[in-house]
Amino acid sequence: MRDIGNAKSSRQNEGIYAQLLQGPEALSTLGKHWDDLFQRSVDAPPYLSRAWISTFINEGRLRGIPLFVVVWTSGKLVALLAIAVRCFLGMKIAEPIGTGEPSYLGVLSDPDHPSAIQCMADFIARESSIKALCFRNLSSTDRATNKLIDELHQRRFLYRCAERNLCPLIQLACSYDEYLETTKSSKQRKKLRKEERKLTKYGKVKLFRYRASEISPKILSRIATIQEESWMKRRGAAVLGQSFYQKLLFEMAKAGFGNVWLMTLDDEDAAFKYTLIAHRRLYLHWTAFKLKYASSVSVGKVLTLMAIRDACNDGILSADLGHGDVEHKRFWATDFHEVSRASVGCGFTGRLVVFGFAFIWWVAKHQWLRARYRVLRRKLLIAGARLSSKCRIAFDLGIGFRQR
Repeated sequence: MRDIGNAKSSRQNEGIYAQLLQGPEALSTLGKHWDDLFQRSVDAPPYLSRAWISTFINEGRLRGIPLFVVVWTSGKLVALLAIAVRCFLGMKIAEPIGTGEPSYLGVLSDPDHPSAIQCMADFIARESSIKALCFRNLSSTDRATNKLIDELHQRRFLYRCAERNLCPLIQLACSYDEYLETTKSSKQRKKLRKEERKLTKYGKVKLFRYRASEISPKILSRIATIQEESWMKRRGAAVLGQSFYQKLLFEMAKAGFGNVWLMTLDDEDAAFKYTLIAHRRLYLHWTAFKLKYASSVSVGKVLTLMAIRDACNDGILSADLGHGDVEHKRFWATDFHEVSRASVGCGFTGRLVVFGFAFIWWVAKHQWLRARYRVLRRKLLIAGARLSSKCRIAFDLGIGFRQR
């Protein structure tokens, strides 16, 4: 891939220009400029912070070469897109760094400089070697990234998208009592109080909250143990014990984003929530409770209401419950936003990549096709195993015949 780190966009005469920085070395180049831009991007999720993305790069948790499309004006960073570019069958595919972990990824942009997105689109379309971009975690509330895609589409990039998940959201900016009054019926409020009392009668309940700098490797090890003994173990989703996630959670805590709620019953760890907080918005990312409490008391529900109560007391504006419109999230939610898969591409190879992604997403959306595929794949594997067995028997017979 050619290095065009010093190339400038066509908007240079307006005092704004774009650059492409390549490799992990760009992290030190951007440094505090990135942090400053994040503070100005008042709607940006913590997944666009330097702490989150640099951990993926430093731990090798990405496919391809890290690239940064950045826009500057008067020495100030006003837009940034962190992507990984890889080659597949001779085609270059670019995707945001962090893809693979449920999150919201895209462009980090200063809302006071809307022309930065146009500058970025001009640069990608005319002066970069990027021919295809794929966003697998594009939120409907992400104005900057949706604007970039629109700008690229206007510059003759092919565009395709597919809905992925609904993401429940709790609009707060109120007291906990006000939240309950406006969102829950009297019967539901009564049931919540009853479940909270029932938990206190079950055993000695303690709730510990650890904010950012208070989170230690020992705390992270404790929550990983809870996840390992939760229902997530059955799904193969108990990952917090892995070194990458321990590093990721610790780095986000050091950067001031991490918060942990830890509940104990009779001095035994029972449940936890690890959340990220940025711009007075809370993101409930990891949560679990031990299976031993699944049928006896509502540990998970009570911990959630305690976390919401704390969030209200802290003046949190909203709490994002993450990907997936499941029943327990719907109970707490007051609103929703959508996460989609979207791709744009230009030129023959770029358009081919977009069509390929669109076909994969179409197949994924039709369950009957996925079921047929799994059946066909199973039959091919069985047939392959039988053929292999017959070949092995024939080979053994041939060896035996030659020996005689």
